[in-house]
Amino acid sequence: MSKRNRFFEDELIQSRFSRKMMGKALRYAVPYRRVILFIGVLMVVIGFTSLLPPMLNGILIDRVITTRAGFGSLNFWTVAIICLGAWAAVIIFEVVYSFFRMKLMGHAGFKIVEDIRKDAFGNLQKLTFDYYDTRPAGKILVRLTNNVDDLAHVFSNAILATLIDVVRVSLILVWLFVLDYRLASIIVIVVIPMGGALFFLQRSLMRRGRVMRNKVGNRTAYIAENIQGTTVTKCFNRTAGSSEVMHDVNTKANRAWYKMVRVNELFFPLSDGFFQIGLMAVYAASIFLFSRFGDASGLTLGTLISFIMYMGMFGPPLNAIALNLQQISDASSNLERIIEVVETKPDIVDDEDATELPPIEGRVQFEDVTFGYDEGVNILEDFNLDVPAGKTIALVGPTGAGKSTVVNLITRFYAIKSGRISIDGHDISTVTQSSLRRQIGVMMQDSFIFSGTILDNIRYARPEATQEECIEASKKVFAHEFITKLPNGYNTKTDEQGQGLSQGEKQLINIARLVLTEPKIVILDEATSSIDTETEGLIQNALKIILKDCTAFVIAHRLSTIRSADCILYIADRGIAEAGTHEELMGKKGRYYDLVKSAC
Repeated sequence: MSKRNRFFEDELIQSRFSRKMMGKALRYAVPYRRVILFIGVLMVVIGFTSLLPPMLNGILIDRVITTRAGFGSLNFWTVAIICLGAWAAVIIFEVVYSFFRMKLMGHAGFKIVEDIRKDAFGNLQKLTFDYYDTRPAGKILVRLTNNVDDLAHVFSNAILATLIDVVRVSLILVWLFVLDYRLASIIVIVVIPMGGALFFLQRSLMRRGRVMRNKVGNRTAYIAENIQGTTVTKCFNRTAGSSEVMHDVNTKANRAWYKMVRVNELFFPLSDGFFQIGLMAVYAASIFLFSRFGDASGLTLGTLISFIMYMGMFGPPLNAIALNLQQISDASSNLERIIEVVETKPDIVDDEDATELPPIEGRVQFEDVTFGYDEGVNILEDFNLDVPAGKTIALVGPTGAGKSTVVNLITRFYAIKSGRISIDGHDISTVTQSSLRRQIGVMMQDSFIFSGTILDNIRYARPEATQEECIEASKKVFAHEFITKLPNGYNTKTDEQGQGLSQGEKQLINIARLVLTEPKIVILDEATSSIDTETEGLIQNALKIILKDCTAFVIAHRLSTIRSADCILYIADRGIAEAGTHEELMGKKGRYYDLVKSAC
């Protein structure tokens, strides 16, 4: 699969629908096997009872209506009452069965889908940033929503209904041979080519369904991207251009849908056409037998009518099988994508013998580290760095040189190709990720605020923290004052992504969140680039307090943020091009000197 996948590029799913894949999906049905088994037993019973009405109809015609001969010692009135009573009982039984089947299987089906969605989402939480870097958020979103939702009907009804109808068709076909093997042979001759035709249609639908889902995923990805960038779109007057792009991706999705529908619409006409051909052949054969042999043909009027009724019962299950197979085929394209989410292995996993990282002082070492996001393209090569505990390191350099890469490797957000990264002498690849990240505080340029309350957001990393601890953390970073001015203070509701709060206010909440964890290593990646000068002053004062006893890595374009760093690293050419204090680097008049002068 292509590593970089954008909204206008189709996904190439490595896995393909197969019996093995369906088996993986059906494993989710194991916890509900008792309900499914119970329904299955009733399915066989209903398959037999559904054969009774045409048989009773034949008896009524031959033994009650036409001859009044009765049956054995029973007169025709008794036979009529028994047949009609049995017919009514079959109807009642089928109604009750259908009710319980839909109720029980509906519950089981949606529970299965709930389990699949839970596993898919749970695995997403384990996957590294590389997975998200290589897929638009909209395509990931559609897998956990639309794709999973489409499976609900398949598990709640389509699979079992198909099995029921297969059993019913098989029983009806056997009984047709019992009634008259000559007429039944005609049915078999018609059904075989019909089954072949439907099979090829089903394969075509799978291919077209896969294409359609790619196009629908592209459309959803573009919509999600456009919503996130709506401010930029309006500011640069690109609404008309965005509409054109949307028209293009929407047209491609609709065309793919039409192509699938054209094949899908052949299912019922094709199966109905074969049924009508079979019915005509049965009538033709019956006319021939009656005209040529008369009563000696062994075919009675009641038998013929029963046979025709069974044929009438034969058609709907075949149509239902065709429909359910189409739905199952349709869902198989979804299943490919969902199974891919569930089974994708994280690039970074804890070793079986991984240990908990003990309380740290904060010394960080890079030893001959090589890393690249794409194969064959390294961002860092043989990178070496030794940062003593408690020191503040600033990283500067051109865009894309690897500044953020350095700090992301400390937290093991990405896996290095070679080399070693250690904290206080502990190789970070040998400790658990949770114990590592618990002692590292990270603050990015994008100060993300979750829906909830101010208090919920501050204690996000420490859900068990008391309100008093949260307030104390807020006071340290000078966030307490603006929070108390909000309508409900710390209990003020926050909207999606902190709508209603300024960028500076959101950043102060994020710093309070960071302080509450009491980290020994702090990473600030452009943490003050999107805030006003006044708020930056508050944050700078807060950082002086926070970073006093911490090892800090600071990435910032504002030189005022990094001048006081213990060491400034100029990252370029896949490594450290220059290193030193502000004064030392200015004295060298190298790259850092040029950077400072260009900023003046």
